[in-house]
Amino acid sequence: MAHRDYFQQAQKRRYRARSYRNPHLDGRRPFPWKPVASVVGVLVLVVGILTGIFGHPVFRIDQIEILGVEYLDKVALESIISTHLQDSRLIFFNRSNRFLFSAEELSRLLTEQFALANATIGLQEGTLFVQLEERTSNLFWKTQEKLYVVDLEGVVVREVIDSDDSILQQANLSELPIFIDTNNVAVDVGSRVLTPEEIEQTFVFIEHLRSANIGYSYIEVDRLAGKWVNLMTEQGYSILFDLTGNIDEQFQHLSAVLQEQVEDVAALEYIDLRFGDKVYVK
Repeated sequence: MAHRDYFQQAQKRRYRARSYRNPHLDGRRPFPWKPVASVVGVLVLVVGILTGIFGHPVFRIDQIEILGVEYLDKVALESIISTHLQDSRLIFFNRSNRFLFSAEELSRLLTEQFALANATIGLQEGTLFVQLEERTSNLFWKTQEKLYVVDLEGVVVREVIDSDDSILQQANLSELPIFIDTNNVAVDVGSRVLTPEEIEQTFVFIEHLRSANIGYSYIEVDRLAGKWVNLMTEQGYSILFDLTGNIDEQFQHLSAVLQEQVEDVAALEYIDLRFGDKVYVK
């Protein structure tokens, strides 16, 4: 009985000391190989699918076809488009993949950078088709000894590089007015130099001059002086008029002065129409 009591007491002490260990277990959990292998397998499968979709040559844009270009530099356009297609996407891929390419982004880029009226983008197999619509050339803007083409919205379309420029060969300069910025402010393609209203008012005044057989050479614009312009006639005198005023009334005042007050046009220096019914002549 004494031995039995001794062993019982020893077992109780071991239990209270939490020193008992199942002899069939060594205390280590087995590594979950199956779940880990499943996760790794799924990741490998996903990476393989993405690589196949975004990296396979069959889905790559490898040709660029530009249509509708008349005055713009086609080489510069192709360079901009190619650089855009090489932009990285999803770290390891680029926009040249048709699934990572965005026609809207490229259209917005070209429209802003080249001041286009519209840019339509299309994809057919591995060829990117870019249909461009250039802005209409309606006037010239001269500043800092540089000549620019401007449309009816007052937006600078492009710079005229030299006298051999195609637009100078095709356009009749008497039909495209030249605006000279007397402040010599630098401009960029896409910037606005005149408002549509100012251009419309100027063209209305020019049309009145043509109806009266009064030719002109150029138009000076001084932004620091206000919204008025100085038109230099072929006869050698200048006409100052207000773009925000009533153009028809200003021309009527001009006609009245030329018919009733001016005897020798060659002696004229200027006619100032900016102050309503008061016309100043020198």
